[in-house]
Amino acid sequence: MKRTQYGLTEVGFVIKPLSVILEEEKEAFRSAFGDDVDLSDESVAGAYVGNQAAKLAALWEQLEGLWNAGDKDSASGMFLDRLAAFVNVSREQAKKTQVTACLWGNPGTEVPKGLLAKLSTTEELFALTKTVTISKDTLLGIELKVSDVNDLSLIINTVTVSISPEEGDTEEALRDALIEAVTSRFSDSLSTETVGDDGLRIIASDGVTDFSADVSGVLEIKSLGTPAVFAAKEAGRIYAPSGTLTKMVSNVSGVDSITNYATGVTGRDAESDTELRQNMTARQKQATCTEPAIENAISKLTGVTYTKVYSNRGIIEVDGRPPKSYEAVVVGGDSQVIAETIFANGPAGIQAYGNTVQTVKDSQGFDWQIGFSRPVNKNIWVKIVLSLYDEEEFPAGGTNAVKSNIVEWGAVNLGVAVDLIFQRLSIPVYAVPGIAHADIKVAATLDPDTPPDDSAYQAANISIGEVEIAVLDESRISVEVVS
Repeated sequence: MKRTQYGLTEVGFVIKPLSVILEEEKEAFRSAFGDDVDLSDESVAGAYVGNQAAKLAALWEQLEGLWNAGDKDSASGMFLDRLAAFVNVSREQAKKTQVTACLWGNPGTEVPKGLLAKLSTTEELFALTKTVTISKDTLLGIELKVSDVNDLSLIINTVTVSISPEEGDTEEALRDALIEAVTSRFSDSLSTETVGDDGLRIIASDGVTDFSADVSGVLEIKSLGTPAVFAAKEAGRIYAPSGTLTKMVSNVSGVDSITNYATGVTGRDAESDTELRQNMTARQKQATCTEPAIENAISKLTGVTYTKVYSNRGIIEVDGRPPKSYEAVVVGGDSQVIAETIFANGPAGIQAYGNTVQTVKDSQGFDWQIGFSRPVNKNIWVKIVLSLYDEEEFPAGGTNAVKSNIVEWGAVNLGVAVDLIFQRLSIPVYAVPGIAHADIKVAATLDPDTPPDDSAYQAANISIGEVEIAVLDESRISVEVVS
């Protein structure tokens, strides 16, 4: 009879069962102390041998677990992630549901990033992904009113719709004629509805595709609806049907209401072990020389805390990037190692562009100039004028506390390509007690040592480019207290 092999074999790992281990331990004990030794379960020697066998069985189980961790069909969790990384594949992370909503309000109203709204059905919170300005140049809807009986004109995406009254016409009749004309010309893209006696609302039919509009004559704009993308605060499969993102949590002056005319793009939970196993082979074939593949390779390097790859696949310069080039923006890590990683993972014949260039040798000993970019500091200058609150004590050293609070806030909330929303500086400012009002203005320079002109300070957001990072420092923050 052929003896069973245990451990690493030609068919894989075969675990040695407890029953076999126990018999082997008994044989070894008898060899050492004689065949007549009592190894029954009730004896001291039998209990000892049984205990030793149990410990060895546990070790065999650990060895089996180690073997399974190297097999994609049995590995799970972080061990499966490591196996996927060997073929340049990473687990799909949880994604947030995104909803294109319509913010109704007054022209010129700036709606800050982070504005909160929630679903009327499940109370799930959503946040505005970027600052939006309500404008007739980018609309999902527009509400109009016929103010008198006279000629009127409506321009939609450069197409002019004009209505002239006939004898006996009323404002309502002009409104109905305008609705008929808009419906006739834009039946595939716009829908209309009446509002009150002589008003109308025009809405993008799909709830997503924006349009522009302008008016003249007796036609008045009552409200504008600008598209704004909201993302769920929590990742996962949150369903957001049309007409459900309607509750404003935080109020903004000039914004009247919010609604979504299209169902949101539902997010997903993190990829399960089963899904990762099933998709690994297909994704492995795709995960070479692409922006995500290069990002994935760079992000694994020691010391790298941020990486993002942008590409220009066209034949003209775009955003400063030459034609047929890609640019990796990297924070941290060794420059030479980063360049070598880009060279090893990037596509052939495409320029690796950036503000940092390293020489890399290929397998034949030839030199290649590999570029990538380190973020450029955009130095933020802040001027704050404080009015104090009589019923609360402003602490000694309060101005210094305001400065340090701002710098600490920036370290957590600012990063590469993250715009500075100046109103958010009020968060660290008002954390210091005794402040009734803070007038905050900001400016930005590339030179950290040369202050900007006074006229450069504005109560406005500062845009941070893809290869820039906002930098706050106490030496560039001025705090004045007025009575």
